[in-house]
Amino acid sequence: MTNLTYQFEQKRLDNMQWLDGAKLSGITALASDEQGRVRKTALFYLESVSVDDYEDDIYFVNNTDETLSWVAPFQPYRNITEARAKLGDVSEENLNKVKLYSNDMDHLYTDVLPKQGVRIGSSHIIYDSDALMQWLIHLPFKGAETHYAIWRFNVVEKGGIGGSYPLLWEDFSKPSHIVSADCLFERTDMPIEVSIYEERCALFERLIGSFGVSNAIFVLAINDLLYRYCVGWSAPYSESDIQAQDIALKLKEQKPKDAEVVKDIVQTVYDFWFNKGFAKNISMQACEEILSLYQAQIASQNLV
Repeated sequence: MTNLTYQFEQKRLDNMQWLDGAKLSGITALASDEQGRVRKTALFYLESVSVDDYEDDIYFVNNTDETLSWVAPFQPYRNITEARAKLGDVSEENLNKVKLYSNDMDHLYTDVLPKQGVRIGSSHIIYDSDALMQWLIHLPFKGAETHYAIWRFNVVEKGGIGGSYPLLWEDFSKPSHIVSADCLFERTDMPIEVSIYEERCALFERLIGSFGVSNAIFVLAINDLLYRYCVGWSAPYSESDIQAQDIALKLKEQKPKDAEVVKDIVQTVYDFWFNKGFAKNISMQACEEILSLYQAQIASQNLV
């Protein structure tokens, strides 16, 4: 069921150098950015590299002194709802959505070294000259006031970029030309880590074999939530599936009407498997999300 055949052509360039005096291209370049670049260094930037007279490759460059565990030039999601997947829908189209970012996993880079560039796309001087081009880039890195965050960059330019294109300055400020540079450090805002994608797909297939497609989606959605919110502890993704299964079963048995009952269910499950109070850190927001999943699951079963 899981297709990990990669089609995207990955390329890396080492020892890329940030040029302070490089000119910004694109319709949104501002004079203030041009002046600021003499004084600032970009932590991350895009760089266009000529392939021939007509085409440029676009590289994301890690200009820090740290290795990035992964760089995702696509949109990862927080949950199956955000991915527009439906509980109870066993169609192949829905299963592809349940897998979240499976269609773009060939674009994922791991262990991006300092001063290394990774190819994330290309632009054509003729075919793309009048088109608005967009790049969505996600990566883990520290923030101005946090030791860990996921950064989300949204770049939109007409006809691509030319030369160096800063994404984030060394003081963590956002260049004025970029659409957004968001530092996601709250668990509720973070997408599911793309680094656990293959582990997640393997778990999904095991759940399907044990519970059927519909129930497997429900348990997987609960496991996603336990992972995102670090319920109980920071366990590997595939090691909380037993708790997710028990929570799913108790939800169906107790038919909760509010998040407080859901919280009691989660804590009871974790108390059984671990020490009492092991899941005391679960937030009410997480419980409300679980309640919404349960309600959506029941609604989908009533339609059958």
